[in-house]
Amino acid sequence: MRTNKKYLLGFIGCGHMGMAIAKGAVAKEYLERRQICVYDPSETVLSACKAENFIVMDSAKEIAEASHITMLAVRPQQLDEVLDQLRDAEITNILSIVTGVSIEYLQSKLGGCPVIRAMPNTPLQINEGATALCMSANCKADEYDFVFQMFNSMGVTRTVKEENMNEVVAVSGSVPAYVYYFIECLVNDAKERGMDEQDVRDLVVQTFIGSSMLLKQNRKTPISDFIDEVCSKGGTTIEAISEMKKQKIDEIIHDANEVCIKRAREIGR
Repeated sequence: MRTNKKYLLGFIGCGHMGMAIAKGAVAKEYLERRQICVYDPSETVLSACKAENFIVMDSAKEIAEASHITMLAVRPQQLDEVLDQLRDAEITNILSIVTGVSIEYLQSKLGGCPVIRAMPNTPLQINEGATALCMSANCKADEYDFVFQMFNSMGVTRTVKEENMNEVVAVSGSVPAYVYYFIECLVNDAKERGMDEQDVRDLVVQTFIGSSMLLKQNRKTPISDFIDEVCSKGGTTIEAISEMKKQKIDEIIHDANEVCIKRAREIGR
């Protein structure tokens, strides 16, 4: 990817997710620290960026004009203010991780520049993330590949249709919180039964890791086969699964995803 810009990747906003992406790209040696620049209105965030030896700049516009790819990593409520600051900037490419905001909206505000949308999740900070990407029609293949490979170096990346990006929130974006909540429920239930909290947490977390690894290593095996493997006839697990089905856990998950996706649409544009 050829560029005449001084920095390959510039961050406008560098909170938890932005910092995770920046640090992950460096840890995987996909980017060097000198190729990353950052602007954030928070002095605390900027201090953390300086400690990482990232280049700190004074404005969003300065970031956009110095970077080949400009990442929008701000909250949806802050986006319009940032876009106003970028209105007259010479932008090469935009990479947005702002939930719900369409390519069309970003291009309408930024003069039609190439845009890539990303939906990463928080495990990316330990290089085990899941990221969905889509791009505008005028985005060059090598620029999209640069972004794809960057996220792929920190986990698993897939290209999806833009109309499915809000649904991705309920597939991977918000799902870490679902997992944490389910684990918390299991741990709290075991505590009430008299078990040691740390022992239970260690066992439950390892069980999630092991179960996920089995699924990852057997991608083409139906998930139902793994459920059946644990559910011996007349055994304990089949009773638990039967109760979950009786309580319609699948419908609870569906309803939770519905409100999650609805909110993504509400805060988006």
